[in-house]
Amino acid sequence: MTAPLLTARALSFRSQSGRLLVDNVDLRIAAGERLAITGPNGAGKTTLLRMLAGALRPASGEVLLGDRRLSDLSSVERARSIAIVGQIDQPDPRLSVVDYVSLGRIPHSPSRNRRNEAEIVRNALDRISIDHFKDRPIGSLSGGERQRAQLARAIAQEPKILFLDEPTNHLDPRARAELLDLVSRLSITVVAVLHDLPLVASFATRVAVMNEARLHAHGTPRETLTQSVVRQVFSIDVFRLRHPAEDRELTVFDVPKIHPFP
Repeated sequence: MTAPLLTARALSFRSQSGRLLVDNVDLRIAAGERLAITGPNGAGKTTLLRMLAGALRPASGEVLLGDRRLSDLSSVERARSIAIVGQIDQPDPRLSVVDYVSLGRIPHSPSRNRRNEAEIVRNALDRISIDHFKDRPIGSLSGGERQRAQLARAIAQEPKILFLDEPTNHLDPRARAELLDLVSRLSITVVAVLHDLPLVASFATRVAVMNEARLHAHGTPRETLTQSVVRQVFSIDVFRLRHPAEDRELTVFDVPKIHPFP
């Protein structure tokens, strides 16, 4: 059996007030997987992602990148293997897109070759389809365009694994689907916190469902997003139906009718 790219063993984390945010989570992430971490608000999704990415030290447990503990790697070593696209990134709005994307090359600066570095940045812009506005200032971009610029910066970093913390927040439905479709075509290992269950079902190859700080379910979308799990964790229903016009299955999530008080 191929060794996992990332392994989490018995990860736990408490807030400063002592509240348990993540409780004894084990995960194995294989190269090439797209893992979606989902669950209700307060379930521990972002805390888990930050520990997996090395941005937060667990109270107990450990994370391995290959066969090395993440905590043993220097910040430069981590940055050469792990890229994070978070919810909050506030670069100088005057910075051009191409200069912003070039920041992804900082971890590789000791061995820089200017021609090669420029080519890597151009390839990142092209892969994310934003080369046509590379000279525009970051401050002039729409929400969807800025999210693509963040993704291009992460790709320029040439990571082994890409972490996305709610990347579709503040995007309209079409832009959400387009962004995740773009990510799925990058041929890179991805761990993403996602709230939108229909997008989880179409994007992820594996799903980790968090509930009340614990890993409630882990497996393929069909194995994890079952009627019983979705009803228990999210208090909604899931149905799988044939598409009326195309040869594919639709996964439909539905909020049960709420009866008014008598």
